[in-house]
Amino acid sequence: MGIRRSAPASCFRSPERALSSRTLAGWFSYVLEGQHEQGSLFCIRSYTPAEWLFAALLLAMATMASVTCLCSAFIFFRRRFKRCLHGGHLRNARCLEDAPGITVVIPCYLPNEQFIIEETIRWIMYQVEFPGKLNIIVVYNTPYDIPEVEGRLQELAASTTWPPNRSLRDMRVMGSTSKAANLNAALKCVEDPYVAVYDADHHPDKDSLLLLLEKMLRKKVDCVQGSYYMRNLGHNQLGCSPCSLPFLARIIDAEFFTDWFLMKLVTRTFFLGNGYFSGSNALWKTSILASRQFSETAQTEDVDMAIQKLLDGR
Repeated sequence: MGIRRSAPASCFRSPERALSSRTLAGWFSYVLEGQHEQGSLFCIRSYTPAEWLFAALLLAMATMASVTCLCSAFIFFRRRFKRCLHGGHLRNARCLEDAPGITVVIPCYLPNEQFIIEETIRWIMYQVEFPGKLNIIVVYNTPYDIPEVEGRLQELAASTTWPPNRSLRDMRVMGSTSKAANLNAALKCVEDPYVAVYDADHHPDKDSLLLLLEKMLRKKVDCVQGSYYMRNLGHNQLGCSPCSLPFLARIIDAEFFTDWFLMKLVTRTFFLGNGYFSGSNALWKTSILASRQFSETAQTEDVDMAIQKLLDGR
């Protein structure tokens, strides 16, 4: 004699009835279609702990994304409002009287950057605005002599045609194998109260140094970190003209935007209340930066220095 098995109590023959039978409007369960001796059944299943964990992670990610967008919007509109109210910090920066001297340090690994270092020097000398004394130190290391390039650097350092109150010094660090060693050697020669650090491929905005100094004086901080963006978005094309599209430069620009204006600006500055030194395009008080040395063994000497200063309470 065969036994007829009935469907489980939580299963229904129609999806509509299964959906209407879920408790608490279905917030804690879902309907799963399955096969039974009597045909297709639609069964109500409760969420498992793994599914709850996944939902919690999605909720946390959505919350962080929403908070990040709100904070970014708040910072954006606050800056625009302050600029309209006070006329912008650039105007105040250009009104600085008795601007202190600044030394610009440009660390360079000459074999790789020999083709761009002279352009960077001329850009900073002629394009970057600053009313006070501006001394540039190009500090480099090279595993072998490059007489032609080193000779041109020496000629540029001896030139008397630079704009007023601007000078250039070239310095080769013998035995150096890192950017950290170059910076440590250069900082020993800095006499000005402020020091800016630029990479060998950086072309700072014309008013960037003024804005860095103005913010440092206004906020009374030890370091002000600038941001990065790409200018030559039309370069590095993908495809052949006329069907080519800007590709690599835009990818790098998107990376810089996400890293600087979302990750660093919002998560570190807004939430943690501290800035972050990223190795370049930054203005320091010389006494603060020179009080510790860059680690020559750290893979990222800028991050190591930033952590040291944060631990020092800076």
